[in-house]
Amino acid sequence: MHLHDKSLAVLPLALSLVLPALAAADGSFLDDSSFRLTNRNFYFNQDYRNGDFALNPHNGERQSRRTEWGHGIIADFQSGYTDGTLGFGVDLLGLVGLKLDGGNGRVGNGVGVPGIVSRAGENFDGEPKDEYGKLGGALKLRLFDDTEVRYGDVRPTSPVLHASDIRLLPQTLRGLVFDNRSLPGLHLQGGKLESSSDRNASSHRGDLGTVYAGRFKEADAVLYLGSDYRFNDQLSFKLHTSKLDDIWTQSFFRVDFSQPLAEGLSLNTGLNWYRTRDTGKALVGEIDNDSWSARLGLKAGAHAVTLAYTRIDGDTPFDYVWNTYDLELDSASQVSDFNNPNERSWQLRYDYDFAALGVPGLSLTARYVRGSDIDGRNAGPAYGYFTGIEDGKHWERNLWLSYVLQDGPAKGLSFNLLQATHRVGGDHIAEANVDELRFIVQYPLQVF
Repeated sequence: MHLHDKSLAVLPLALSLVLPALAAADGSFLDDSSFRLTNRNFYFNQDYRNGDFALNPHNGERQSRRTEWGHGIIADFQSGYTDGTLGFGVDLLGLVGLKLDGGNGRVGNGVGVPGIVSRAGENFDGEPKDEYGKLGGALKLRLFDDTEVRYGDVRPTSPVLHASDIRLLPQTLRGLVFDNRSLPGLHLQGGKLESSSDRNASSHRGDLGTVYAGRFKEADAVLYLGSDYRFNDQLSFKLHTSKLDDIWTQSFFRVDFSQPLAEGLSLNTGLNWYRTRDTGKALVGEIDNDSWSARLGLKAGAHAVTLAYTRIDGDTPFDYVWNTYDLELDSASQVSDFNNPNERSWQLRYDYDFAALGVPGLSLTARYVRGSDIDGRNAGPAYGYFTGIEDGKHWERNLWLSYVLQDGPAKGLSFNLLQATHRVGGDHIAEANVDELRFIVQYPLQVF
């Protein structure tokens, strides 16, 4: 469902018409339903310290500073199911984005590094919009209380296909997905998605693609299948795979292990591994990429320290489906994914929980990541902006402060301050020196 700018007022009207109709349904359909209204206020600022930078290597649009401020409203209704072995339900999603600040020349282009303000035009190259929005819905079916099937606008959460929610409004994909929890500790999921609605767009587009190579009209669908298994409180596994039409097959494995050492002291370790190979017409060229990361952490009371190593083995970058996110490589950071061709990176991370000082809900994260050995000379035409790099390097520092109210009438109100400093070295021309600041205030209201 597509909502044009002049029709934004239809969102609350549509919900006011649909919800009373649902109220006439029987049993658990209404009793188990929920309606959540989230207000998200997002300030986004990037200062490119080395002057103009080509944010989008595909069209060459250049900016030296970006400042955007927007307010998002996310209305999420999820019904229960009709009574019986085979139950039916519906999910409805209404999204509105309002520009509070950000003019032409100061907002992202929506393609290279998407910002939070939407632009007009199919390629996000027009004037910034004052407001935009969309309506989405999915029909759902429940079988034997442990299996759910949805068709419509969905938000998958697989490591090989994870709908993004790191900007003003969440991304949705359209297609058929299933979810099964019939066995204790085991979560199965999968589906086929045929279109994507970008984080700052008001419509779905059927030409899928990849974050670093762009969209392709021939890429009609992405299929995925995966399982998460928790053996006990200490050990868990993930195994997922996907196929992006005529581009790649991508598989993922993860293991996490935690070992208590003493009262308030524990050791945490894990391994993530992605295997990506070209398939079909190979629209982005030959891909032979193995990307993995390993981590070792120690948690002592309110303190936690983690050391991680990430390695990209392949002449192409580690890539993922267009505009999705939450890739499970330890070095993926606020500005950079640290996933360039042949890159090796180290991360040192420190977390502190202020509940130990009597301030529950307040937390601090400090991270430093350094990447080197970037070599993109054989990346191929689809990743041509890497081919001038023989010995690239870069580093990033993150300082994150988060506070969530724990009780009272504003329970759940959160404040997130995210600062990042990113610097490049050697002949690394695919990324830029940038100082970035994000400030996000979010209030989720559970209406019922």
